[in-house]
Amino acid sequence: MRIGLFTDSQLKKVKAAHSTAPYHIIADSTYIGLANANDIVEVFLEGGKISILFRGNKLSKFKKISFYTINKEESIEFTGVIPSIKSRQYEGDFEFSLANNAMRLVNMVELDTYLEGVVESESGTGQKLEYYKVQALISRTYALKFRNKHLEDGYEICDRVHCQAYLHKRMGNSIIDSAVRQTTLKVIYDQNNELAPSYFSANCGGQTCNPAHVWNETIDGLTSFKDTFCIYTKQATWKKSIPEAEWISYLVNTYNFPIDDSLSRQLLFHFVQPERTAFYLHPGYGIPMRDIREKFHLKSSFFNTRKEGDFIIVEGRGYGHGVGLCQEGAMKMARNGYSYDQIIRFYFPSVKIDDFTYK
Repeated sequence: MRIGLFTDSQLKKVKAAHSTAPYHIIADSTYIGLANANDIVEVFLEGGKISILFRGNKLSKFKKISFYTINKEESIEFTGVIPSIKSRQYEGDFEFSLANNAMRLVNMVELDTYLEGVVESESGTGQKLEYYKVQALISRTYALKFRNKHLEDGYEICDRVHCQAYLHKRMGNSIIDSAVRQTTLKVIYDQNNELAPSYFSANCGGQTCNPAHVWNETIDGLTSFKDTFCIYTKQATWKKSIPEAEWISYLVNTYNFPIDDSLSRQLLFHFVQPERTAFYLHPGYGIPMRDIREKFHLKSSFFNTRKEGDFIIVEGRGYGHGVGLCQEGAMKMARNGYSYDQIIRFYFPSVKIDDFTYK
């Protein structure tokens, strides 16, 4: 697969170093040399072209510079110099090219190797094998279902959470590798034998979310239901204080909330959401919960409000959009002895698990 790296940055200069094996470097059709573990290579934008500094020699005016590994299991570390970006280590081959007055960095890597990095980036370390199998399955399904998402950008999917987090190669326990390999080729299909929508979030707060509340569309196989597995986990509840004046200003200026109506004004500050709903207070006010979440950077749209002094206290449940699989709920299920396929069918009851076949 072709994965876009550092896609939220306008790369101007990148340092490559600390490779675990030699890498061949090719600039357009010119062979630059073999970079060893002790070599520090700089790739940078200069005069609308890509230049490279290798062993004290600067070579310029290229459209593309590629790093090819000798062994597919070896890795190399990339650090953003301009702008400054923390080092990340990846396996596979790499390609620098031009894109919108910046450099595009693409990781060309086998699907399962990519998934090892995704599973760790999305789930962390210290989980049960059955949970990692779940994450591998839904991440593989997502990658294959949306592999054309960024074709116009020169790669298939990116490293950000709006695709899937891919922050580095797998750095932790080899149990993640085992989970990916044990589920190789396995994906989830919907009732139409299409790759199923495999959305997930960190914590649903005790009730998964209807996709229509988030994206204004229904998705077959995804409904809202109670989930008691996640309600006592670390991200199950949260609280945030928002200045009253800021709260009023947003709802009045954005949605023409009838602040002069005495009954409506009382309702404005006090809202209880025992079950997930699409709108704040009442659909008649036309205030989507997802918009409030985005405006005030809330962890979820599953919250209650109350007034306390000059502040609106927002008390919420869950972390993320809440659609599909709840990661902390699935982690708890795995600790309780559920198998990966039982966990999948709890969150996606209408799907089937099978080997992926190209159509």
